[in-house]
Amino acid sequence: MDASVSQSDDALRGLDEESRNRSSSAIVSEGVLAGVVAASAVAVVFLVIDVLGGQAFRTPRQLGVMLLSLFGGSADAGADSATPLALYTLFHFVSFIIAGILAAAIVQVAMKKPAVLLLFVILFFAFEVAFTGFVAFLDSTGRSGMTPMQVGIGNVVASIAMAVFFTVRHPNLRAIGRTLSAEE
Repeated sequence: MDASVSQSDDALRGLDEESRNRSSSAIVSEGVLAGVVAASAVAVVFLVIDVLGGQAFRTPRQLGVMLLSLFGGSADAGADSATPLALYTLFHFVSFIIAGILAAAIVQVAMKKPAVLLLFVILFFAFEVAFTGFVAFLDSTGRSGMTPMQVGIGNVVASIAMAVFFTVRHPNLRAIGRTLSAEE
C-alpha cells in the first residue's frame, strides 16, 4: 500500500465518529458562524481603510449604491442615505453566510474524503473570479472608485478568516492538508 494513502487513512481514523457524522443542522450552524466571522473580518478591514481615508463606511455605501442601481435605482439617488449602507450590509452578511454553509459542508465531506479539499480549492478560485466579475458588472459605470485591489483585499481577508475558523474548529484539516500536499 502506498505510504501517502496509509497516512491519509491514519488521518481519517484520528477523527472521532461524532465529527465525521455531524447533523445537517450542526453544519448549517457552523457555516453561519464561519460566514459571520469572515463577513465581519472584511467589514472591519474596510472600515479601517475607509476611516484612514477620511470617509467611514465609504466602501459598503458605494457597493450598496451599485446594488441599488442593479435593481433599477439611480446610482446617485441614495448615495448619502443609510439605505445603500443597510442594503449592502444585509447582502454582504447573507452572501458570506451562504458561502460559510457551503464551506462547512465541504469540510464535512473532506473529513470523510480528503481529496475533496482539492475540489474546494478549484471551486474557491472559480468563486473569486465570479465575484470579481460581479463587482465589475455592478460598477459598469466606473464611477464608484472600487478597484480590483479592494476586491482582492476583501477576498484574501475573508479567505484567511474562514480558513483559520475551520482549522481551529477542525484541527485534523491541517493533517489532511499535509497528507494531500505530500501526495503531490
